[in-house]
Order: sequence, then structure tokens, then C-alpha cells
Amino acid sequence: MYALIKPFLQLTFLQKGPEDLPASAFLLWLCAVVYLFVGLIVAVPFYPFQIAILQAGMELGLLAAFTALLLQGKGVPERFVQTFTALLGVGIVLGLIMLPLVYSLRGAEAPEEIPVVVTVGYLVLLGWLLTAYGHVLRSALGLKTAAGGVALAVGYLMLAAVAGEILYSVVMR
Repeated sequence: MYALIKPFLQLTFLQKGPEDLPASAFLLWLCAVVYLFVGLIVAVPFYPFQIAILQAGMELGLLAAFTALLLQGKGVPERFVQTFTALLGVGIVLGLIMLPLVYSLRGAEAPEEIPVVVTVGYLVLLGWLLTAYGHVLRSALGLKTAAGGVALAVGYLMLAAVAGEILYSVVMR
């Protein structure tokens, strides 16, 4: 089991790149299912169950489309399976690490009710996610600096946040 998880831990700690993963459709689908499950668990405290399912699915589809468009634009679409698998794996690892923080927010009604340690922890994990996603994207796209990959990761995060709000407002109408 550790042999399956180890490459994703190495990606999360910036020790490996997406090129170090096998180009395996099975691994991609396995990661996609686990990513959906983790996304659902993370979303449930904040959304009704049906919307949490839609939210997790939307994020998966958006990440796939974002990855495919970037790779296509750079002229390296053959890197999709490894890159998308790497992004999913990093999302799974950090999503699982983030679960205690997410569930500690569940009862908070106002920002002042959130302990500082939870806020700082959440920001650290968010920064780590952006750095790890940036690392994967920099490697997959052959960018010269880590800042370019992180900027793309920030762009994706902003796109996902806007898409999530649009989804929520449309469904809750």
C-alpha cells in the first residue's frame, strides 16, 4: 500500500515530478475516484450533500479541463495522464491532511469563533497546495521558474472558487 502512496507523498513534498509517475489510465481513474471521495468529505460540512457531490464533480472536471488546456497550449498533450494524476494525488494527500481543520470549522458561525491555529493551519496548507500544484505544473509545462507554476495554480484556485460560487447560486435558486 505504501508503494502506491509514496510517489504522491514525494510529489506533495516536491521531491518528484509528474514525469516520475507511470502513464497509467488505471492509476488516473483510481486517483479520480479517491479525489472525488475526499472532495465530497471536505465539502459536506459546508454544503448540502447533493451540492457537495456537484461541487466535488465540478472541481474534478475543472481540474481536468484546466490541465488539458495548459498542456495543449504548450504543445505537450501527451503529458496529460501523468500531470492530471499528479495533481489529483497531491489534492488527495493535502485534502486528507486538511480534514481535521475543515471539520473544526463546522460549528463556527462567525470568523471570530475560528481559533487562530486553525486559520494559520488552513493558510499554510493552502500555500502548500499552491506550491505543490505549481511544482507539478512547472515540471509538466517545462517552465523555467517555480513562480510560473504557482501563478497558474493560483489562477486555477481562483477559477475553481468562482465556478463553485456560480454552481452554488444556480443550484440554490
